[in-house]
Amino acid sequence: NLEGIELLNKEINILKESALFKDGGDIDYFEPVQEMKIKNAVNSLKVGLEFLLRYSNQIELHQNSINIKLPEVEDFDSLSRVSKDFKLAIDIPLADQNHGGSVKIVTADSGSIWLTVSLGTAAAVNLVGGICWAAAVIRKKNAEAKIFEAHAKTLEIKNDMMTTFVEAQKSQLQNILDSEAKQIIENHYAENSDQALDRLKLSIQTVSDLIDRGTKILPAGHDVETKKIFPDYSNLNLIESTIRQLTEGK
Repeated sequence: NLEGIELLNKEINILKESALFKDGGDIDYFEPVQEMKIKNAVNSLKVGLEFLLRYSNQIELHQNSINIKLPEVEDFDSLSRVSKDFKLAIDIPLADQNHGGSVKIVTADSGSIWLTVSLGTAAAVNLVGGICWAAAVIRKKNAEAKIFEAHAKTLEIKNDMMTTFVEAQKSQLQNILDSEAKQIIENHYAENSDQALDRLKLSIQTVSDLIDRGTKILPAGHDVETKKIFPDYSNLNLIESTIRQLTEGK
């Protein structure tokens, strides 16, 4: 079963050429020199297999992880608040998704604080990517609404009309948030409920605020297709909703 692993070929060949395979009986006796040769090869195989298993687990852990750049924190109080934000942004949606994802902080780098966080499954990474994309869309729409409101004020529009404009903007933003959240649930959740939808909308809004404060959430692996699920933080003003893209493609 192990012969296909090139790294182990040397030890496997030693065993195949040893006295161990010379006799087909259930019980055999070996001279000390033969016994030592077999034991050494078996021990080398065990070490090699243990290394491969650990390496495989590390690769899997890395593939199902994300890198998070924290916003600036000045003290433990601000760090605690950021931690609560990430619980809303990541922990709760993973629990609602019900695909076996889990959150485990693996490493933290100095300087600008980057956390490597294992999410347990590829589905969990994809869900976080979808939340980040939707959050970037909401952030852009919020910015556009503020620009529109500032421009409207320069036109000396009457207060009642101004109030109507502002309420219309809020309603539009809420509709966009609803649509983004519903699409994520449809694409990523095993089950749907109004409570899960409300929690997901809060997660999207929280990530939107975190991005505004300098947070970046990226996949830790090198898979190109997974990277495409996450927004390009250097071009956030150009991001478009995936819902619009799907509609235009039909």
